[in-house]
Amino acid sequence: MIYLFIFPLVVIIASIVGAIAGIGGGVIIRPVLDAFGYFNAVEITNMISTFCVVFGTSTSIIRHITSKTKIENWKTAVFLGIGAVIGGILGQFLFSFVKASSNADVLKIIQSGILIALLLFVIIYQQIFLPKGKVLHVKNFIITIIIGLFLGVCSTFLGIGGGPINVAVLLLFFGMDMKQAAISSLITIIFSQLSKLVMAAFDGTFVTIFSNLSTNLDNLNTNPDSIWWIFLVILVPISIIGSLIGTYLNKKMTNKGVAIVYMATTVAIILINIYIIVVSALNLAGTPLIS
Repeated sequence: MIYLFIFPLVVIIASIVGAIAGIGGGVIIRPVLDAFGYFNAVEITNMISTFCVVFGTSTSIIRHITSKTKIENWKTAVFLGIGAVIGGILGQFLFSFVKASSNADVLKIIQSGILIALLLFVIIYQQIFLPKGKVLHVKNFIITIIIGLFLGVCSTFLGIGGGPINVAVLLLFFGMDMKQAAISSLITIIFSQLSKLVMAAFDGTFVTIFSNLSTNLDNLNTNPDSIWWIFLVILVPISIIGSLIGTYLNKKMTNKGVAIVYMATTVAIILINIYIIVVSALNLAGTPLIS
């Protein structure tokens, strides 16, 4: 029952940070929920994260539009979104294939290992190359769509929404400032995550996670996989509230402030994923850290 208090706290923090830095929140929600090891099925944490990201990110974009925030690179964001839709479909296929070929712990290790590698690239770029002005200014819409495809695959396969990877790519390839990259990243995230939900409806993911639903609250302790919808009903509204707070703070903060939140979050996510790899490796070795 304590998870009914812990998970909402995780989601509201992730949604606030996600809206500030353009990372969507899923890059925090999915790894943290995995780290607790509460749900048995990997699909459940992925879907909870995806729904929170879709609703939270959509709220942030709507708020930016209604408050007349200037979106300087909306055409780039749209072309990235088109690529992200294709990438999201491919990423969901890849996720299903890897899951069918391994168990939950192996899948977590693969997801976390890839995410750590990508986030280390983000830190190296942010700290070494970006200060030296090492940026590109891609204008070709075909290349933009291809970049979006890559982001969509990462977003969906890793179950993270997009996260710091989106922002780093936008800074590197399109020369955006931090706040514009954050907004464009959120737009790309919406495209990739919506495609993931569509694919989940066709590839059997929804059938799997909805097949044994229960209204018996005792299952919160005995079989949480059958009662996960309760968390969804609680966490989605919280993600919307967190996104509204984060969007408000983003509009008040400078580019430097957004960059600080972005970098601190990236480091924290790397540490969380290292923990997940350790726990999953111990589970595979037969000496679980969490029993």
